[in-house]
Amino acid sequence: MSPTQVRATLVDLAREDQITFLDDIDAGFVATAANVTVTVEDYLVNDALGWLDDVALAEGLGMRHGDQTLRFGDEDVDFTIKMRGDDDARIGASRLGLEPLMKAMRDDEDFIVITRFDLEDPADESHFIQARSFTELDGWTMEYGEGGTEHKTIVADVDQAINTILRWMNGEDISDLGWTRS
Repeated sequence: MSPTQVRATLVDLAREDQITFLDDIDAGFVATAANVTVTVEDYLVNDALGWLDDVALAEGLGMRHGDQTLRFGDEDVDFTIKMRGDDDARIGASRLGLEPLMKAMRDDEDFIVITRFDLEDPADESHFIQARSFTELDGWTMEYGEGGTEHKTIVADVDQAINTILRWMNGEDISDLGWTRS
């Protein structure tokens, strides 16, 4: 979808939803050659981000705020994602976003958790996969849970951690990594 088409979609949806964070909906969404920019007053940023996040997720759009990518455009609503600094997990995990997100993780406290999301039981977090950089050993600790049983292993590098998460998200067998049960 071109930026002009994205802008038209945003304008239509903003009118339909009667958004209040813009005085002039037509002027509020500006299409450039690469994206659509929305500028709002500082005190309305959270309102704008909340609405735009819903739209991005529903329409398969990417979304940036400042220099931070919030949506990559391929989010799968069968999963949630949570990283260090997040208050809550967000619905929709991106396969395309795993690489840039995980390659930016530098501290041992950094982590990423992808959880299967069940609309009928949204509080169920027993089916998950987690990766954490382990800089002291130059590796990554991995953990996944399945119905209350947790498994742990260490992988050599970020690429192997990304590949493991992708395999898990795709429903592939990941038992070849020598997991220990805990």
